[in-house]
Amino acid sequence: MQGKGKQKRAYGSIEQMQLRKEQLHEVIELEDKEIHRLWTQLTSNDKNASKGEQIAAFVSYGVMAYDGLMMLRKLKRGYGSLLNIFRR
Repeated sequence: MQGKGKQKRAYGSIEQMQLRKEQLHEVIELEDKEIHRLWTQLTSNDKNASKGEQIAAFVSYGVMAYDGLMMLRKLKRGYGSLLNIFRR
């Protein structure tokens, strides 16, 4: 049983298979470079940010962390255990 979007290719020779393998390798390399660029952009510190922007970002991260912890606490109280969430 094949998944959605997967097509079965008929290769006539080993050369066709090798050519397809090289094409896929190039696509994977380009996607890897794009992912690396986006990840670096996402995780890099903005060195040009003012002191106020840095403090605002710090407070924002703190609020997000607090919100996540409160959500986990609420789920734990409601289900008794975090593992029980997946059992229902």
